[in-house]
Parts: sequence; structure tokens; C-alpha cells
Amino acid sequence: MTKASAVKERSIDYFKLPFEVHYSDAVPVTTLDFKSDLDDADMGFEDVKIVHMEQGSSFGLTFICNENNGPELYCCIKNYHDEAVPDWLNFEEENDMDFNYGCDYAVVFEGRDIYFVTLTDEQEDEESEDFLDVENMDVCNSLSFLEYELSASSPDYIILDALNSKIKIDLDGYALDDAGSRIASQRVINVDELDDEEYEDFQTKDMFDAKFDWVKSVIEKDFPQDANLELNPDTE
Repeated sequence: MTKASAVKERSIDYFKLPFEVHYSDAVPVTTLDFKSDLDDADMGFEDVKIVHMEQGSSFGLTFICNENNGPELYCCIKNYHDEAVPDWLNFEEENDMDFNYGCDYAVVFEGRDIYFVTLTDEQEDEESEDFLDVENMDVCNSLSFLEYELSASSPDYIILDALNSKIKIDLDGYALDDAGSRIASQRVINVDELDDEEYEDFQTKDMFDAKFDWVKSVIEKDFPQDANLELNPDTE
């Protein structure tokens, strides 16, 4: 990189341009699906019996922020994410996904509240009247929940100006070469001099909010007659 081009790049306001966030190590991922023993197209949401959960890891994960107003890039550089992927980060790609754990929760209704609860011994006992034959239940809606837990991981690097110059930096703001090594003479963003108050207005999302939004979207799409129901914060 020439001195002139380096000066030109540093004059770009990267806090106003799209950027990518890259994770090489494992990022925890959770999926959820609703299941029922009914296949009636007119079934209501209260006929849902089970939410099936699987957990694992994603590898080589990349997100892109197309609407970067400053706080979004600041959040990623500082690694201040909450549990779930914020709405301003969009999935770009991943190399692989591996699941190694799964379980089922019963879906319980109390008034307008929906709860995911651990199955009781009776619900798992084939001799019980309360037995839920989970293995023979079918997925009963077209929307699956899939969420990455960003708070459990740290980005390897960020690509600034993702649509044009594509400057790769580490979380301290230093440029990286093609091998991923820091170029000590090129600090594109001085993280130590960032005005925290200027960039503190970023939005995050925890895992319950992600699940709440998913349940709401399922009901709106497949069970509009049950629009009064919503997931309770005390759910599993």
C-alpha cells in the first residue's frame, strides 16, 4: 500500500459504510421447531404440543451490516453484542454447522401466555395417560427458529467498506495482511480514541427477545386466529 493510498483510506468515514464481521472459531447456534400430533390445516396454536430444540456450532460465519450509522461498527469493534444477532446484522455465509445436542420441551398455555417447559416423567412415560409421542409428531409450521449466540464468541476480524476497498482490521483497529497478521504501522481506526458517548446508541437483542419475535411471527403467519398469545419471559 502506498503512503498516498493509506492517507486516502484513513480519510474515509468507515462509520458510515457497510462492513462485514467474520468469525472463524465456533459460534454457538440454536434451532427450534414446533411439533404437533395433529395435521389438520385448521388447528390452532394451542394444538402445538412440543418445541424441539437442537444446539451446536457454526464455523466460518460472516455477517454484513448494510445500514451502518456508526454505533453498529462501534458495537462490533468493541464486541459489545448481547446474546442474539441484532436486527442490523444480516447473515452472509458460513462454512459449516454441526449439531451435537437436542431435546424437547412441552408447550404449555396459561391464559394468553405461552411457556416452554421441561417434559415431566409422565409425558415421557409410554404407559402414562399424559405421554407425548414426540417421535411421531410432525413439524407443524413453516418457520423455524435459528439463532447464533454472538456473546459467546469474538470476531476474528472486520472488513471495512465491504462493498469497495474492503480493508481488513482486527478489533484494535489495525490493518491485517493476507495472512491475517497485524500491520503495526497501519492503524485504520484508533479504538483507544473512540468517543464512547458518540457511538453508544446501538441496539442489541437477547435470546428471549429473539424467541419472542419468532413465536410472534409463527402465530402471525400460521395461526392468526391466536394473535392474543405470546411467549412468557419465564419460559425455558
